[in-house]
Amino acid sequence: MKKLLIGVLTILAYQNSNAQEEITYKPTTGTITTEVGLTGGLNNANFNLNGGVLKFRYFLKEDLGVRLGLGVYNSNDEDVTGQSPNQITYTDKLSSNTIKLGIEKHFAGANRLSTYAGADLLVRFGKELDEENEENGDFQKTESKNSSFGVAIFTGADYYITQKVFLGVEAGLNFLSTKYKDEEYSFKNGNNTGSSSDPGKKESDFVSNVFGGVRIGFQF
Repeated sequence: MKKLLIGVLTILAYQNSNAQEEITYKPTTGTITTEVGLTGGLNNANFNLNGGVLKFRYFLKEDLGVRLGLGVYNSNDEDVTGQSPNQITYTDKLSSNTIKLGIEKHFAGANRLSTYAGADLLVRFGKELDEENEENGDFQKTESKNSSFGVAIFTGADYYITQKVFLGVEAGLNFLSTKYKDEEYSFKNGNNTGSSSDPGKKESDFVSNVFGGVRIGFQF
C-alpha cells in the first residue's frame, strides 16, 4: 500500500510539473484580446480613451490576427473676459474620431514575448469650432470639418506579465490624405447678422508616429 501511494503521488507530481511547463501565455487560434492606453506611467497609471485607441484583436491563427481600433479625441477650452453685463466668452472645441481596421503577423518571440508587424486602414473624422459670445447676444462663430483616409504600417511587441494579461508598445508610419470641407462663418452684431464660407482643400501628409506610452491588454 505504501509503495502504491508513493507511486500515485509521483505520477501526480510529474503531471503537475508538465502542466506548469506547458502553460501558454501567447494567443492561440480563436483568441480575442482588447487593450487600452495607459497614461501617467506604471506607478501612477490611468486609463485614458481621450486621444487614445481602444483596440480589439481576433486571432485567425496563432501567428495571424485581425484588429479593430476605435480612437476618440475631444478638447474644450473656454475663457471668459470682462465683467457683467459686458462679459465675452471664448470657446474652442476640437474633436476627432478614428476607425482602424488591420491585420498583424506575429513572430516566434519567446514564451511570454509576442512580436509582430502589420498594416492598418484608417478613417478619421474631425471637427473644429471657435465661438465668441457676448452677454448682449452678439456672437461670432467659425466651424470647420474634415475627413481623412489612409494606411499605416507598424511593428510592436506584447509582453505577458501573467496569463491573459499583457503590456505592449507599438510604433508605425502613417500616410494620410485629408479633405477639409468648406469653413462656415456666422455672426450677429446688434441687428446685423450674416454668414459666409471659405472653400475647403485636400492635402496629404507623410507622418511618422510613435503610438504613445504603455498599453495594457487582456485575453478572453
